[in-house]
Amino acid sequence: MTKAPNTHHKKGLLKSKLFLVSLGVVGVLMIGIFGAQLYVKHKISNIILTDLPENLEITYAHLNLNILLGNVEFENVTLTSLNLEAKKTAAEISLDALHIKAISYWSLLKNKQLKTDNIYVENARVKVFKKTSDDVKFSIKEVSFTFSEFATDSLLVNNKIPFKYTDLDFELTHLYFDLGSYETLKIDALSYEENTLEFSDLTIASKWSKAILSEKLIKEHDYVDFKVAHGVLEGFKVKNVNDSLKISASNFVFNTSELHLYRDKLIADDTSKKQLYATTLKKLPIQLDINSFLIDDLNIFYSERVDEDIKPVSISFENLDAKIQNLSNINTENTTIEATTALMGKAPLKFNWDFNVFDSSAGFNAAIVLKDLDALIINPFLKAQANVSASGRINEMYFTIHGNNEKSTGDMKMKYEDFKFTILNEDHLGINKTLSTLVNIITNDGSKTDENGYRYGEIAVERDPTKSFFNYLWLNTKNGLKTTLTGNGEK
Repeated sequence: MTKAPNTHHKKGLLKSKLFLVSLGVVGVLMIGIFGAQLYVKHKISNIILTDLPENLEITYAHLNLNILLGNVEFENVTLTSLNLEAKKTAAEISLDALHIKAISYWSLLKNKQLKTDNIYVENARVKVFKKTSDDVKFSIKEVSFTFSEFATDSLLVNNKIPFKYTDLDFELTHLYFDLGSYETLKIDALSYEENTLEFSDLTIASKWSKAILSEKLIKEHDYVDFKVAHGVLEGFKVKNVNDSLKISASNFVFNTSELHLYRDKLIADDTSKKQLYATTLKKLPIQLDINSFLIDDLNIFYSERVDEDIKPVSISFENLDAKIQNLSNINTENTTIEATTALMGKAPLKFNWDFNVFDSSAGFNAAIVLKDLDALIINPFLKAQANVSASGRINEMYFTIHGNNEKSTGDMKMKYEDFKFTILNEDHLGINKTLSTLVNIITNDGSKTDENGYRYGEIAVERDPTKSFFNYLWLNTKNGLKTTLTGNGEK
């Protein structure tokens, strides 16, 4: 009788062969993956060594790959940009690590587009140098940031923002930026997350002291010292729109800030033409659209040097709160400003102002309300700036103007009492009695008013285009005071 085949033995042999085949396939795959990783690693190294532009150098300590997941990690990276013409370093960037997660091979091979789920830069240090010297133009002490769904290609690199992304988060410390010949910008900390940009300890300041700045100037330029303790931009976005850069925000708030301005009037005037703010905003090289800009607790101090022997005295606007609506050069609605402050820290002052960037004449409206001003508190400034002393009290002052790039008209009404001027001698040590008497003869002391206690004046001013908007505003104020104090006072 013939024996039946040993099926169990055959099945065992089949399983053994399948295992060996599977083991071989896995081995081949592992060798393939290992070989592919070696190849890609070599290719990346070769690109860095030979295919980068002549002005770029990159070094790194380690390169880690996971070719299955599409992950790349560089450690201790240094990027150097060279100014070949000047034979010097243009910029240096060093970072602890660069993590690239989930590269899309399909996009890379088919569309020649670098597309990843995530790019994370860890603890980068940045220095950008000036073209003509080794001085630093821009620097960041430390920055870390993450791009989600990052993509770039040969077309995108020509845009102002040379890549696309879904989300961006970053944190940095000690940002420095050289703003030009006279000022610098510093920010102690800056972060961005979920469309909210937040900063602390922002400073825009002159590079030199007032005295040294005056020695360097050939025409007038303000000494600036501006500090902001904290600021937040909500709904902050930056993107490309029709080949232009657009910056937008729903709300911008900064608080606890202080601005010191000083001008040396002994230096030649800057006679270049100055644009009004509507024109300046319209001509910005970017699209700007901030829905609401709130200023909380700003103190402004302004002084001028008008004589070598007289110490400048500041005029101040303290505890200023302001709300600016529609700070935009793409929205056709009016830009409006509402501000409240205390003149010299004591007299309440309200200021309203509006304009439209699309008005070709740069038209604007402005109104000021000032109350409870004792002349004594502003006398130090008047003496230093105008060689004048005043006495009396302004209980109420209202004025409104309508103007454009060329001229303005308006009206003023005041309620005041016992108002008198004293003209000082040139040395500020005595009183010019003759001039003082003449001035007070033509100046009403506040006694000739209507039944409500008001005197009225009219305003008509031609703008000096070589001066700023605030000089224009001051000319309107002076003109209104002159007609109110010395005219018939009737409406």
